[in-house]
Amino acid sequence: MDIKKNIRKNNLVQRILYDRRHYAAYSRYYGNMSKSFYYRTVLPKTMIVGAKGSKAEQFAVLVEKLNINPVNNIDFFYSIDKFKCIQIENRIFDNYSIDYDVIVNNDFNNILSTLQSQDDAFGRSGTMIINALHKYYEKCVSDKKIVSQYGKQLDAISSIFCRPSSSFFEALQRILFYNQFLWQTGHMHNGLGRLDQILYPYYKEDIRKGNLSKERAAQLVESFFSVLHDDTWYKSPILVGDTGQIIILGGSNEKGDYCCNELTYLFIDESRKLHLPDPKVLLRCSSNMPSDLLSKALDCIYTGIGAPFLSNDEAVIPAMMSFGYDKYDAFNYVTSACWEPLVAGLSCDQNNLFTLNFVKPLIDLFASSDFDKYTSIDQIVSTYLELLSQYIERILGPLENFLFEESPLMSIVSKECLRKRKDITRGGAKYNNIGLTTVGLGSTINSLMNIQKLVFREKQYTLNELNEIRRSNFSKNEAIQKELRENEICYGSDSTDIIDLSNKIISFTSKEFSKYHTANGGKFKFGLSSPNYIVGAENIEATFDGRKSGDPFSVHISASMGLPLTELLSFAIKMNYHDNRLNGNVVDFIVTPHFLKENKDKFVKLLFASFSKGIYQLQMNVVDSKTLIAAQKSPDQFPNLIVRVWGFSAYFRDLPKSYQNNLIQRAIESEKVS
Repeated sequence: MDIKKNIRKNNLVQRILYDRRHYAAYSRYYGNMSKSFYYRTVLPKTMIVGAKGSKAEQFAVLVEKLNINPVNNIDFFYSIDKFKCIQIENRIFDNYSIDYDVIVNNDFNNILSTLQSQDDAFGRSGTMIINALHKYYEKCVSDKKIVSQYGKQLDAISSIFCRPSSSFFEALQRILFYNQFLWQTGHMHNGLGRLDQILYPYYKEDIRKGNLSKERAAQLVESFFSVLHDDTWYKSPILVGDTGQIIILGGSNEKGDYCCNELTYLFIDESRKLHLPDPKVLLRCSSNMPSDLLSKALDCIYTGIGAPFLSNDEAVIPAMMSFGYDKYDAFNYVTSACWEPLVAGLSCDQNNLFTLNFVKPLIDLFASSDFDKYTSIDQIVSTYLELLSQYIERILGPLENFLFEESPLMSIVSKECLRKRKDITRGGAKYNNIGLTTVGLGSTINSLMNIQKLVFREKQYTLNELNEIRRSNFSKNEAIQKELRENEICYGSDSTDIIDLSNKIISFTSKEFSKYHTANGGKFKFGLSSPNYIVGAENIEATFDGRKSGDPFSVHISASMGLPLTELLSFAIKMNYHDNRLNGNVVDFIVTPHFLKENKDKFVKLLFASFSKGIYQLQMNVVDSKTLIAAQKSPDQFPNLIVRVWGFSAYFRDLPKSYQNNLIQRAIESEKVS
């Protein structure tokens, strides 16, 4: 495997994805058009501006050429010129949440004082960014039409240049103003951080003074959601809805108290009321959170939007501290686009730079000419781990020297970068870790367990006989495939053998990862979840779990066949997520609306017990297979059917058929055990 080639390929893919975003945006504005017409006629007119000079210089040129075309919203100003961007030469640092506390509680005049305290490249770069933003503001206020429609909003934006926010509305508008430029410069998967904590002082003070009613606050949050949801096509690099716009709610503090407020409840209420797949909501949970908050979260999930995602502080925070995050920072964690923990403003953590596929070294083992020499499962596992070590070296070795494009737009709102006077991608961050996602652990575990059962324990087949059946893609061997697939002792089941083997492979991977360090002195981390459970399996041969060539892997921490939820949770609780194994460990399951409604109180109790016992993260789809099948057959009759995909929610009709089929099959399996 040539990792450098893969990185170059990823850079090319990023540019192609940018083209796709343009295509989607143009299609939305001007009606459907063929892709050939788009690439032949439209794309050449799309402007990549400011290709020369530093990133700050490119940004200044870009801002000067932007057209102002705000989204249609009566409460907020938000404008992205979807047909202009700066040159993307290497991989952009994204999948991140900037520290919006700086946007809300600081101001550019104060930041300029810090930037200009020394005459260096960092100060000049940051000054250029702020000056360009001010010129954009001046362009807005010089447009009479814009001023007549967005005068109040522009006044709120003007405050960012001279003082901290003074109201709930002003804080929301300032967040949107800065957020639009992240998208404008090609950054993708832009998280929004702990908004209930950041915004609550302004909400509370406005309510106290009588300047804001709870009803008006709800309207503003609704408009805020709607603005961010606008142009989801443009913001989605791969699948529609995968924007990374995640809002973090709730969470424990260092004293062990659970911190939530009226906005925590309000954001969940509005998410349920609007019934939009985007932006996404993540609720940080613990066993001492208010029961009515968890109940409200389940009410929201019951609508089918797949939100909020549940992240357990009692597992995530200790894992982060064991990995090396300071205690205060760990308690203040947010996540990347989906679920991977990081610290807003202090991290340069790219948490899904690459996907480790546990099945690839297993396929190498099966393909070896002397595969039939093994006389025990222990020998096979030992060889597999040797091949896994070599596979990890081929991935992480080249990544040790990997650097992202500089990002002065992110750097000037990072307190750590301002202190160090370095770009966030060049050592300015406090944490400089790289995270990998993983797929195929379930297929690996099940394959090894089936070999142990059928070859060494029951002696039904020799290794060669079983391997030939696998190589034939189970052609004319459907009965054997069925036996392999339906083994009750499988990944996700509460079996000592399964748990021990899973932890053995995870612990081995952890030790291998600890041997490598990033270019800026950080560490590598991984987790047991990935968006690539379909794409990462497409070119993978059949495996001894009964999976045919190209068929998907199991999703996150789940079972290919249906398992009772209590058993799956029991399995997940017994996995070791400490140290570098913290990069997202999501239990993923499907329940029918009827089942959740009839058992809501039991779900609440089950979740509280799971939090206290160390479950890491959870997400669920609330839908039944009949609805999914009908929606696939007649999408026009189900225009608002929303499903949870890998770490985001999307309209079912917008998903490729492979993802629809995967959800349908998983729903059918889950209904067998519910």
